[in-house]
Amino acid sequence: MLSFYDKLESIEDVQSLIDDGTRENEVLEFKTATNVFSDKEKNEIAKDISGMANSLGGVIVYGVSTHEYDRTLPKAIEPIHLKNIETLDRIINSQIRPPIAGIRKKTIPSVNTKLLIVEVPPSEDPPHQSLYDKKYYHRSGSECIPMDHDLVALKFGRKLAPVLDLEFQALSVPNTFSDDPVWFKEARLRILLGNHGRRVGRNISIILIFPPIEVVRLTEVTWNMNNIDRLYKGAQVRQFTDNQMVYHPGLTTSIIEIGCSFVNSYRRTEGGSFINWTLYAEEMNPRQGAVSYADLSWQS
Repeated sequence: MLSFYDKLESIEDVQSLIDDGTRENEVLEFKTATNVFSDKEKNEIAKDISGMANSLGGVIVYGVSTHEYDRTLPKAIEPIHLKNIETLDRIINSQIRPPIAGIRKKTIPSVNTKLLIVEVPPSEDPPHQSLYDKKYYHRSGSECIPMDHDLVALKFGRKLAPVLDLEFQALSVPNTFSDDPVWFKEARLRILLGNHGRRVGRNISIILIFPPIEVVRLTEVTWNMNNIDRLYKGAQVRQFTDNQMVYHPGLTTSIIEIGCSFVNSYRRTEGGSFINWTLYAEEMNPRQGAVSYADLSWQS
């Protein structure tokens, strides 16, 4: 499933945000950059990017002005000064500590550039500080504001928390067999739980949402999965729960194996998610993600 950042591929995509009156919010910001960045604007860059990383992440579009009467409402595309692209890179690399992993940037168009789009991920190593004023910021609505002491302390506490994530491994490649519609024979899928944090993970609960039974058939292999279809209309949903084991930092553990077969025509026409998942654990904010047929090399 494409992210908001990935969907912005052209001038027309950004212009549609302006035409639709898409306002700035907690995960979206518009910035003018027509002139070479002033010292004040450089400070704003470090504040905005560190604040997004300390919150939910987001996208900043450099090259769009906002209305004087409403600073959250985009007004027009105003091409950026090309020198600002290098300046922004330098600020990100030198004026935010600790460094933010996973920032993505792109210019639109690649020739005669008018826009610079920056995607800031929610950080797994907060809080990040702007070195210009030695403050920690977070996103509040459409603004970045300094964190209160209690919130800074909480963010530092999370450095010691578990950071759990899921990995998906296709154990076999599905083959078609005759039927109407044509179904694939069962293929096996393994799901692993990795801990990239600094504290053990406990009390794990994982929700896995699959397409409806008419197009996907599931064969459960692991014993600790519950069928909770009744709670989700139009989907097959399994819940994995483990309140006994601990998952140590630096280790990845196989937790689930499941058999899957699916309708060939559905796989070909649905390029989106095969599994949408949510992961809960003690001392960790919930995490979400999605896996497509292509991610598993099951999309021809």
